[in-house]
Formats: sequence, C-alpha cells, structure tokens
Amino acid sequence: MDYARLLFSFDGRLNRARYLAVQLALLTVWLALWLKSPFQQWPLLQAAAVVAMLWINAATTAKRLHDRDRRGWWAVAVLLVNPLSYVYYGLFLGLYFGVDVPVVQEMLLVMCALALSVLQTWIIIELFFVIGTDGSNRFGPDPTRGPPKPSAVSQAQFGVPDFLLQRAGPAARS
Repeated sequence: MDYARLLFSFDGRLNRARYLAVQLALLTVWLALWLKSPFQQWPLLQAAAVVAMLWINAATTAKRLHDRDRRGWWAVAVLLVNPLSYVYYGLFLGLYFGVDVPVVQEMLLVMCALALSVLQTWIIIELFFVIGTDGSNRFGPDPTRGPPKPSAVSQAQFGVPDFLLQRAGPAARS
C-alpha cells in the first residue's frame, strides 16, 4: 500500500474503513500533541505536525467525498464547519452566561445552533456511514474491489494456450 499517496494526494477514492482508520490515527496524534508531550518544548515541530495533520485530513476527506461521487472541494466546507461550530458555540455560551440578549436574537441563535448541529450530523453520516458509489465513477475505480481480473479472452490474446484456460473435470452439459 502506498501510504504517501493515501495520506497526501487528493486524487482517487477512499472507502469508509480506511477513512475511519486515518481519522482515528489523526485523533490519536492530536491527543498526543494536546496532552503533555515532549513536542511542547519545540513549537516549530508542533506547528509542522499540525499543518501535516490538516493536509492529511483535507486529502483523505476529499478522497472520501470522491468515493461518494462528490467534488473534493466540498472538503473545504466540511473542514470549516467544525471550527465554525466551536466559535459559534463559544459565543452562544458566552452570551448565555453573561450578556442580556433580546428574545428575537436569542431565538435566532438557537435556530443557528440547531441548523449547525443538523449539518454536522449529516457530515458524519455522509463520510462515515453511507456507502460509496458502486463501481467506477468519474474519480476512479471502486476502492472496495481489487484490481480487475483478466478474462479468458484477454489471456488468450497474450498467448495463453486454450488447454490452460479450461477447467479440469467432466465437460459441462447444457
């Protein structure tokens, strides 16, 4: 398996299992960087790790969207929803605990919170639970299937004798 292509390239398709494995690995690395780690002594190394993790996340998300027959540019929107939600919920909780807000603005904030939650839920369903396009699509072959097996006709074209292509045993009756 070509891990550099899997993690850093935006071309091709990625099935649910590999996408989940990459996301769990990124979460593990993020937790290791966030908790007390030796990386905190070297902020440049920590920044380089964060940039690499963002790139890997964007590349694998784009490939997972390709498997769903969607353009990879949707990955930008997917990756912006989470930070946007953190900022929004931070503002929402800050307003809730200390600022007097009129009822109309409060209802607007609640409706936005609900819409953002529905959007995040759909992103999770789309990326982790919905099966990709069956067979090839405009972004490449199906990642759940192996490489296509050569048929008897294509083997005969490459000089394979007919007696090697026939099965042993009694002849099939029609």
